[in-house]
Amino acid sequence: MNSQLFNMSMAKPTVLVTTSTFPRWQKDNEPRFVYDLSKRLATEFNIIILAPHATGAAIEEQWDGMQIYRYRYAPEKWQTLTYNGGISANLKQDPWKFLLLPLFFLGQWWALRKVLHHYNVDTIHTHWLIPQGLVAAFTLLVYRKNIKLVCTSHGGDLFGLQGKISTFLKRWVINHCHAITVVSQAMLLKAKELTHNQYQAIHVIPMGTDLTHTFVPNPNIKRAANQLLFVGRLVEKKGLTYLLQALQQLQPNFPNLELIIAGSGPLKDQLIQQTQQLGIAHQVKFVGRLTHTELVMLYQTATLAVFPFIQTQDGDMEGLGLVMVEAMGCGCPVIASDLPAVRDVINHGDNGILVEPNNSRVLAVTIKDFFQFSIKNELIDSMTILKKFDWLNIVDLYKNIIKK
Repeated sequence: MNSQLFNMSMAKPTVLVTTSTFPRWQKDNEPRFVYDLSKRLATEFNIIILAPHATGAAIEEQWDGMQIYRYRYAPEKWQTLTYNGGISANLKQDPWKFLLLPLFFLGQWWALRKVLHHYNVDTIHTHWLIPQGLVAAFTLLVYRKNIKLVCTSHGGDLFGLQGKISTFLKRWVINHCHAITVVSQAMLLKAKELTHNQYQAIHVIPMGTDLTHTFVPNPNIKRAANQLLFVGRLVEKKGLTYLLQALQQLQPNFPNLELIIAGSGPLKDQLIQQTQQLGIAHQVKFVGRLTHTELVMLYQTATLAVFPFIQTQDGDMEGLGLVMVEAMGCGCPVIASDLPAVRDVINHGDNGILVEPNNSRVLAVTIKDFFQFSIKNELIDSMTILKKFDWLNIVDLYKNIIKK
């Protein structure tokens, strides 16, 4: 850690944010919700970010008034546990990476100790119960630090990791936090199952997005006639294999239907192979991870956005699905799987369409009906429903929790 420390305002409390997902450089296309939230919190707090290092990323730097530290946990070429799909997906894809877990925990713990030694931290805000929440709770307990601990769960940590040891660790973390936030009502019920204290502060606060300036409709852009869109990480719980099967079933009636897949992840090669086996490779475009500007263009031109989320065998499923909010913010109709967290965003038949998960036939029929019966004309303006997801509202809720 550089001897020239972050120049903090003495008038502001200091919040240390620990996360395993954070942009590695300024124009990185990794999910940026932790960055977006932290940047907005920086108006009232000194923000320090602690995230894992990756090839090409700076060890220390400052963005938007925030100090960022990235810790090494292995030789650089082996630092592949995080990013590009996330920890859970990377472990499933390459089981040898389980060997990196002890190093990852140790690297994060050591970096956390150093930050706490150099700075007078008032609150630690961890993203994900495991590993960040676990490391922070353990550190504060061992070193008897009188620091407030707030943990945000995003879904994969709460719904997945269902073994006895993992469940014990999640329960332990929750019961050692001053406050817990989850991003959907479905997650609230799951979190309450793990707490020993009926008065434990658990709040439902979704991650936000910019529905005021960025993800907005553009009446000057004409939508494509036959274009489906999927946005998200290429991992199992996104359910893309069912969308590809549905596209094949639609081929006889809709030979000109096109599917754009925006995102990257460990299942990319497997999904490309599936399009070839199904004979739909000419209808599917994999465009990789895109910037917000590029995503907005797709949302504003696509005919329909489809999110066929599923629950995996280990229990993991979508915690919220902010991509649905972004799509609707741009005026793009949405079809998504009927999962508990999705219902926080979509009211079936009002601002979107819910379908049975894990069922390509039902998905194909629903897409067919959408095109044949102009269902999109029956969906109401969704902006009233979506207001709760705008950062303008979300950030104040987090500020209040940190200040309590």
